[in-house]
Amino acid sequence: MPEIRLEQKLSLKQVLTPQLIQSLQLLQIPKLELATELRTELEQNPMLELVEPELPEEELGEGLDDELEDWDKFADELKIYGSQLPENDPDEEEPDPYFGKSKQKSLYEFLTEQLMLTTTNDRFSKLGEFVIGNLDEKGFLPMSNEELLESAQRLEIVDPPPAEDEIEQTVAMIQSFQPPGIAARNIRECFLIQLREREMEETVAWRIVEDHFEELKNRNVPQLSDILDTTIEEIEKAMESLGSLTFAPASDYTTMQAGGVDPDLVVEKIQGRWIVRYNGEGLPELRINSTYRQMLKNRQQLDKKTKKYLSKKLNSAQWWIQSLHQRRETMVRTMRAILHHQFPFFENGPGNLLPLKMEEIAEEVGVHPATISRVVRDKYVQTPYGVYPLRFYFTGGLETESGENIATTNVKRRIRAIIDTEDPAKPLADQKLTEILNSEGIKIARRTVAKYREELRIPTARMRKKKRK
Repeated sequence: MPEIRLEQKLSLKQVLTPQLIQSLQLLQIPKLELATELRTELEQNPMLELVEPELPEEELGEGLDDELEDWDKFADELKIYGSQLPENDPDEEEPDPYFGKSKQKSLYEFLTEQLMLTTTNDRFSKLGEFVIGNLDEKGFLPMSNEELLESAQRLEIVDPPPAEDEIEQTVAMIQSFQPPGIAARNIRECFLIQLREREMEETVAWRIVEDHFEELKNRNVPQLSDILDTTIEEIEKAMESLGSLTFAPASDYTTMQAGGVDPDLVVEKIQGRWIVRYNGEGLPELRINSTYRQMLKNRQQLDKKTKKYLSKKLNSAQWWIQSLHQRRETMVRTMRAILHHQFPFFENGPGNLLPLKMEEIAEEVGVHPATISRVVRDKYVQTPYGVYPLRFYFTGGLETESGENIATTNVKRRIRAIIDTEDPAKPLADQKLTEILNSEGIKIARRTVAKYREELRIPTARMRKKKRK
């Protein structure tokens, strides 16, 4: 029978406190959800208060926002013609009408998918990503072709630099995408794009928007009837059509259900240096309420119950302020490390992504890989090439004959490019694709090529075969 005895043993053991667990949970939740959590805490904790930002002096001319506000009022008045803007029931989830996808996809993802289906030209793909990345939250393009051209040349989006007609073609291509009206410069252009999509170029509604937009904004039906030499009934019918158009193309993608397109971080090149900024817009800045802090200083005058309540709320408030600061610092440090490891991507564009593991970033930041996993979960970064999920930068790789590594993302791009240029009457089998990649110095097996082809949703060679005309 074994001997039973008591003994002491010294060992190290990591114990996660409830507050540490909460901090880790705070690190991984997305921005929109965090904003909701903050508002809830503000309502429940009198110790916390908002730091009110100093408002800049009001400038003359509010531009597009003013115009949208005017059109919102106009939409209400259009109801007299029996038409109104469609309204979504917030309690009812509806399927997205575009390509049958649900509303869990961000606007950026939705547009870049269409971009991949529309062009296989590498220059137009990069320029398309650049244009999409410059759309505002309403889906408008706030930059002229000249401004886009200057910015694309300065950031070296493509080499050689783009020409003016390439920018013009790229914008026209994006404007042909769903949702209708996307990438318009103003309400008038937004309306014309939607009317063109409905094949209404020769209608009274088109003539009103194209030639008499100012009269339309004044909503003078008799005047429009006289100008267009048509009946009031025809003008009212045109008003019904215009009332069904959207005033903000990206309106379905600005809610949490739309995937949260608001980036958490911004990476931009300023005066030749890459800068990482934390995007705190939409997240209130917090501080301890001075009135309640003073009450605790004079706690001798408080009863035991009040003192205990305020002390508890103070601890909670201090935890929130400290945790938000730590969350911000960890995200910025993580993004700086990603920028360091993925420098070719930021300098030369999406085609230059390198293999990267979370362990490498964790070592550089000085945290556990699980922390990096929490940081990148459901987080987005705004880059000169568009908005990307942070997980995008972590990818496996394949070795080349020179001993260098190439990201699987770039291998997939190469597979797609090879297939795009194949003879449709004699499509390339997976084995032939493998041989081509091997000849280019990329060490890859046929089964891996087949796997990547399936992930790209490209059919087999037999299914791709087409007869010559």
